[in-house]
Amino acid sequence: MQDTYDAIVVGAGPAGSVAAYIMARGGLKVLLLERGAYPGSKNMFGGTIYAVPTADIFPGFWEEAPWERAVTAEYLYFLDDNSAFQVGFTNQAYGKPPYNKLVIHRSKFDSWLAQKAVHEGTVLQTHSLVTRLVYAEHMFGRGRLQGVELDNGQKYYADIVILAEGINAFLTKQAGLRSDLPAETVKLYVKQVFHLPQDVLEERFQLQGNEGAIYGFVGYPTAGVVGKAGIWTGKDTLGLIVGGFLNQLAQKRMSPYELLERTKRHPLISRLLKGAEPIEYAAHMIPKGGFKMIPQLYDHHLLVVGDAATMVSGRRGTDLAMLSGKMAAETALQAHAKSDFSQDVLAGYGWKINQSFFMSDIRAKKNYDKYVMKYQDSDYLISRAMNEFGSEFFHVDMSTEQDKIKRIQQELKQIQLPLKSVTDIWQALQHWEVL
Repeated sequence: MQDTYDAIVVGAGPAGSVAAYIMARGGLKVLLLERGAYPGSKNMFGGTIYAVPTADIFPGFWEEAPWERAVTAEYLYFLDDNSAFQVGFTNQAYGKPPYNKLVIHRSKFDSWLAQKAVHEGTVLQTHSLVTRLVYAEHMFGRGRLQGVELDNGQKYYADIVILAEGINAFLTKQAGLRSDLPAETVKLYVKQVFHLPQDVLEERFQLQGNEGAIYGFVGYPTAGVVGKAGIWTGKDTLGLIVGGFLNQLAQKRMSPYELLERTKRHPLISRLLKGAEPIEYAAHMIPKGGFKMIPQLYDHHLLVVGDAATMVSGRRGTDLAMLSGKMAAETALQAHAKSDFSQDVLAGYGWKINQSFFMSDIRAKKNYDKYVMKYQDSDYLISRAMNEFGSEFFHVDMSTEQDKIKRIQQELKQIQLPLKSVTDIWQALQHWEVL
């Protein structure tokens, strides 16, 4: 196997595979290094990709990509211990091409993405842990970046290296582009996948054909922690995910396993999971530091994409990773055409990112960290208030309507001061990521 390429990509997740695909299609000799047994073997997320941004890279991808269901219905439940307040939306048009959201399994989808890159000429090498960046020796210190070195000592060389290494980003930190992420900027999610016969699943969730549904949960699952839970429907599987900010979980001594078990015990969720057989368990961290934690995205002969670059906006991460990989690849092709891999040229990648729609969204929520710090209890309190209201409003007794309204008002006041409830709701509408 040769040891010199035009470009090296570290990490065969969505960002890395898309970058490799576009560069190889542009005529570059590309090496794609993946430390897992296969692309997607160690990746986890809720369960959906977004059709429009994915089709921007792979037009008509749904005709060949492995997907489970097209999401036609989404529900958000505000949970108390034994009740729920529901908000939902259904659109049957989302079940037809070009679709809106598609439920996928990362192990299958990531492998498909990597094979798209391989089909264009990319060399994919799995079981390859990159331990350090290789720099040329220089009399005044570190010279230019030349390539990467694996844990077995094997070195590979290229004009440009694209780091799609995920949240821990050891190489990005080694390059001096990023520091360690504080615990308050990281969310830890755990996921359990269940098998449920297709006919049972479709009847239970009121689905037909390739239709899919997403159920989001706020309040009870992560009481006292800013987080969420959700269920995604596959063909014959259910994916249950729950999590919150790492520092809050640690401070409140809430283990991921306990959080998952607590969620499954809720009467509503336990019914949705009834008879489902557990088949898989995983955990994953997601960078949620937002605009303030975005690292320097480029250096001489080096670009950073995906989670390593904190390309996450609300619920959107996988599609932004792919788009960042696309932008990095386009910049690399330009640099190759000019035979110039300096910061001045690679700064074009940073410009593309800064002009993107998702960076506008990320920038608009640059103070999200302050909300998380100040309103840790708002999800729980808002959910409790909504359930108290619902329980009283729909309860039929021998009271007058006027007495019932007074009783509702009194019970809501006992939860917290009315002004704080109004403030909580206003802040939540601006910052909630489950909507």
